[in-house]
Amino acid sequence: MSLRSGFPVVITLVLLTAAITLAPPLFSAGIVPRQHNPRAVHLASTATLGYAGVGPNTISLNWTQSSDTSFQAYVLQRYSTLLSGWETIANLLYRTNTTFFVSGQDANAIGLWQITYQNTTGFQNSNTLSVTQPSVASLSYSQPASTSMLLQWNNNAKYGGLLHFSSYQVMESINGGTYFVRASYSSFDSLSYVVSGLSPSTNYSFYLNTTDECIGSGCPTGSLSSSLSKIVTISTPGALVAIAHASPVTLDVRELASFICTSGGGAPPYVYSWTFGDGSSGTGASPSHTYNAPGMMNVVCTVTDGFGNISDAKPIALPVYVDPSVKSFTLTPANSDLGQRITFFVSTSGGNGSLTFSYTNLPAGCSSANSSSFSCIPTSSGTYDVTVTVTDQGQETANSTLRLSIAPPRVLGLPRDTGLAVIFGGILGTSAVAILSVVFLRRKGNVL
Repeated sequence: MSLRSGFPVVITLVLLTAAITLAPPLFSAGIVPRQHNPRAVHLASTATLGYAGVGPNTISLNWTQSSDTSFQAYVLQRYSTLLSGWETIANLLYRTNTTFFVSGQDANAIGLWQITYQNTTGFQNSNTLSVTQPSVASLSYSQPASTSMLLQWNNNAKYGGLLHFSSYQVMESINGGTYFVRASYSSFDSLSYVVSGLSPSTNYSFYLNTTDECIGSGCPTGSLSSSLSKIVTISTPGALVAIAHASPVTLDVRELASFICTSGGGAPPYVYSWTFGDGSSGTGASPSHTYNAPGMMNVVCTVTDGFGNISDAKPIALPVYVDPSVKSFTLTPANSDLGQRITFFVSTSGGNGSLTFSYTNLPAGCSSANSSSFSCIPTSSGTYDVTVTVTDQGQETANSTLRLSIAPPRVLGLPRDTGLAVIFGGILGTSAVAILSVVFLRRKGNVL
């Protein structure tokens, strides 16, 4: 009886074992096999992966939507060189969700992406999408003036899908201080900014903060993403100054004068221009000039720097003289006697500054004097060639000579020789009268 009652059970177990062996594995539906050994199943068309927008560190991916009613998930994957394989970025469980925003990418990096589509019968991979992240904005500058500069930049991002432009922020630091927002733009096409009011002798640093954001269904919380440009730094020049010198500090007509002009502050290249005070002009940092007429010359050096700033050096007051000359050298009286007062007169022209006078070969009783006129009483007679020498402050000299004749003292108001002759003649005459008188008396006495 036990055998009969157990027979149906044995038959049932045998049939069940055969059914399990021969039947398809329905209980395993939905389990994803290893990707390198996919099951050969019939699925819907392979999803095509692409991107609608990409920035330096963001990307907005999209793909074709599946029409398979047995859809289970889209698995977004990125290739990891660290893992040497694909890593899952997101599991998307809605068939109509065909976009995804990813941040945290590296600028200029190349990324590989794929979508694995799953349904109840298996999975299938999309195309492998290679995406090169663009570079960050390239910030550059030019400085049209010493107190201003022009910042310019580009934007290499492509916006679309969930990726949208948010703003540009120009960040500034002064002399190494904390960065602050100098300017902000919400327009994608705003690609330049003029920084004005720069102070001299100051260091300025700038960078551009480009902010993108995710807009739309499925965006993560706090989806703003910033990419920072390189930092540009400038040092503004100090105030432009100019200093000029002349050599020599006084000069004569037709003597070569040399000038030097130096500049400080400003920005090269420097251009030097001169006015020499006599109506002529020149260029260069160290010109030379010759004056053809005397006078007080007002010499000015003007420096223009690379920004067009202009600075005048302090004017040089440069006296230009002609060499001294003696216009006349006279004596009063023209003819003099010993013991008579005489006066010398000198008339001059030209000369550098005040003049000095000296006289040589004077008769005894007369001494040289530093004067254009002086008087003396000669104590010796004779003929003298007296020379006057005139010297200016530049040690230039001029001289002139006159002949001085000093007659002997007068006798009886007549010239000495004539007076002596008269006296001698008188003596002779008196002697003759006396002799004649004696002779006459003697003769008279004899007669008596």
